[in-house]
Amino acid sequence: MTKSTKDITKIAIFPALMAATAGIVIPMGTLPSVTLQTLFVFLAGLLMKPKHGLISISVYVALGTIGLPIFSGYTGGIGVVIAQSLGFLSGFILVVPLIAYFKTINFIKNEYIRLFIILVIANIVIYILGALYLTFVLELSFWLIISGFTVYFVGDIIKIITAIYIYIKMRSHLT
Repeated sequence: MTKSTKDITKIAIFPALMAATAGIVIPMGTLPSVTLQTLFVFLAGLLMKPKHGLISISVYVALGTIGLPIFSGYTGGIGVVIAQSLGFLSGFILVVPLIAYFKTINFIKNEYIRLFIILVIANIVIYILGALYLTFVLELSFWLIISGFTVYFVGDIIKIITAIYIYIKMRSHLT
């Protein structure tokens, strides 16, 4: 497989994985459901170059926005995006190239801790953008919405650890 074929395959695999697992949802009442989306966002950032990760997640968001049922709970369309998801989806697009870039900077010698910090920060960025948009749409306090996200922390830490584990195991096979 040529280098460009590998890149195209990696770009295509993440929208496909996110679409395939869109039905795996844990409802959270009025809050956004728990999904595997952030796991694949983290992996896209860890396993791809910044530009390729940006393209991959942008393709996912574009396909869902035009109506393919690939968002949480097999939903799709501009209405889903505008209703509550725009901030989170924007966060996905923003953090993937940032993860891809910052993973290459050795600001802490221990790779596991460095990757953990990068992914926690990426998750916080997704939370903030999601909360900002929900604040606008629902006309609620930003801090009220952010405090509601505490129920996601344990699951997000599990997804972060899982993403690091998968990345460490797969990276040598994908270069």
